Amino acid sequence: MTEALDDSKYSKGTGIFSVYKNVEFPSDIKQRCTALHDFGTQTLLANDFIILDFVPYPGLGNIGAKDILMYSWILSESHRVLIYNPTTKKLIDELYTCSPEKDGRIMFEQTNKRIGKPAKSITLNEIVNKEMAMKDEPDKLFRAVASAKTKLGLDPEANYCVSAVFFDIPESKLDEDSLEVILTKALNKDEQKPVIESACRYNPQGYTYIHQSPKHFAGLHSYPGKLKSAHLSLIGTGSAIVSVLEDVEDMVYRRKKSEPTISVKIVAEGF
Repeated sequence: MTEALDDSKYSKGTGIFSVYKNVEFPSDIKQRCTALHDFGTQTLLANDFIILDFVPYPGLGNIGAKDILMYSWILSESHRVLIYNPTTKKLIDELYTCSPEKDGRIMFEQTNKRIGKPAKSITLNEIVNKEMAMKDEPDKLFRAVASAKTKLGLDPEANYCVSAVFFDIPESKLDEDSLEVILTKALNKDEQKPVIESACRYNPQGYTYIHQSPKHFAGLHSYPGKLKSAHLSLIGTGSAIVSVLEDVEDMVYRRKKSEPTISVKIVAEGF
């Protein structure tokens, strides 16, 4: 058996969620796609993030003139997604970085220099260490998704960005193949199309998974070493997000004898 690595240095990461209004990208569709790709890539590189993969939804090229672009980057440090609506000119920017050194501040500054300050922006600590979470934010911890749903009062029809961390994940569920099966089932049960997914397996341990579809965005980053946890970012309606969280909870903890511990935070809503 592979020895568990000490991944505790990633215990506290950073999340940044911003909404920009009146953002202009080229009217030509191909140029718009290229411009969004270049914009996201260049602002990430300015912060020295290491880009491992790029995932364009619904594509990069001659797509529909009114198609909402959902472009994401898998990073060595986790992920970033940009969602651009050419009709409303609204740009949503969500980053999760597990790096203690690269907190996204330079990326955020470079983004603001290019397109102006956001209409709203939230920066938060993303804690994937159970003991640290119990000390620093016990009010964000729940024994079940149902309890979080009741306390947080998610509107089924409203749009949300939610940050969740599943703690004490059994080793049998933390390997890449098991996580991929869990996420695929939770995110694709209603046969929505098109769906674009990508994953990265790190050496020697760890896994990042990205899902993009008409219904939601999901980005997961696992910590299979001593932390035994996984961070999940979700963007979508309240009903879509709760459905995914409940399915992941069921599949991860189905045979666990003790009660699970799950952190759930509403990062932003009504955007």
